[in-house]
Amino acid sequence: MIRRVMFIFACVIVFSISFVSAQDTSPTIVLVHGAFQDASGWADVVTNLEAEGYTAVTVELGGRGADTTPLGEITLDSYRDAVIEVIEQQEQPVILVGHSFGGIVISSVAEAIPDRIEALVYLAAYLPRTEESLVSLSSQDHYSVLGQEGNFILAEDFTYAAVLDTVFASAFCPDCDEDQLATVAASQLNEPLAPLNTPAMLTPENFGSVRKVYILTAQDVVVSPQLQALMIANTPVDHVYALDSGHAPYISVPDALAAILIEAASAE
Repeated sequence: MIRRVMFIFACVIVFSISFVSAQDTSPTIVLVHGAFQDASGWADVVTNLEAEGYTAVTVELGGRGADTTPLGEITLDSYRDAVIEVIEQQEQPVILVGHSFGGIVISSVAEAIPDRIEALVYLAAYLPRTEESLVSLSSQDHYSVLGQEGNFILAEDFTYAAVLDTVFASAFCPDCDEDQLATVAASQLNEPLAPLNTPAMLTPENFGSVRKVYILTAQDVVVSPQLQALMIANTPVDHVYALDSGHAPYISVPDALAAILIEAASAE
């Protein structure tokens, strides 16, 4: 009986040491949301990542939550700087994940601090070449429902954009159940317009030096699979994963998404 107890105790110690070791050596996964959303959507993905011993940190971009900056004063540079501030607080190398418009943001971050980033992960995201913006890329997307007349709304003073309420949830998450659709609908926000129009200025020496992974979303009607494939062809990445999901897999399939992020984080 004593030997059995000691064996179980030893196994617990070994497991605990292994778990702590994984946390100490694994890269930190930093998650950047897209336009019209905030960081709350990542909650289930964070739970899955932490259950596997990873540190996962979300970034809240400007004009959301406690940030009261007027939407007309927010810029792509201020988004970039918010992400850099979070990265600089991390002790481990960073896997930087950008969803949708977050792809433009993380590209700008990589241009500024390439040595702090182990890999960029584009999730249903805009993957720009230099001087491309969300607006210039999305104008090439003939399959996106957001490009259909009346679905995309601009403020009269052109300080922000919005998506028609009746379209937003079903467009972002066509594979969601009713509860998930309600969550997506409740999370909708107005998006500062200036960052969407601002081109990313990128160089081969900085942005080009960082390993890149793309997660393609096969049911996406916001950033269509066709545009995703075009961007991957224009800016080759090191690995492409595919999810049979809509634009918001962090809501509809968070476990499958977390598994891909873990694989991407552990790849060389």
